[in-house]
Amino acid sequence: MSRKRSSDPAKPCTFSMASSLHTRLNNHLSFEMSRSAWIASAIEAKLSGESSNDSLEHWTTDELLQEMLYSRFKDDQNNAGAIKEMIRTIRLLL
Repeated sequence: MSRKRSSDPAKPCTFSMASSLHTRLNNHLSFEMSRSAWIASAIEAKLSGESSNDSLEHWTTDELLQEMLYSRFKDDQNNAGAIKEMIRTIRLLL
């Protein structure tokens, strides 16, 4: 007896992204999480008009730390090492 075919089969998709975005995605995903499922979910949310950026309750601690690193401090090259060390320390404390 064979398995029933899906009514909405998955299609492979290849696309490019900036290295910094790829790094952020890798830092966000845990070992057990599926990258494909996460990206499909993000596309679904965007197409349906949802926005996970409206409140902080939808952000993980790691996402908040990444935003601190990449957005607020990205132009401050003099303190980049200190900032990375601070974020690593905060992660260890959480």
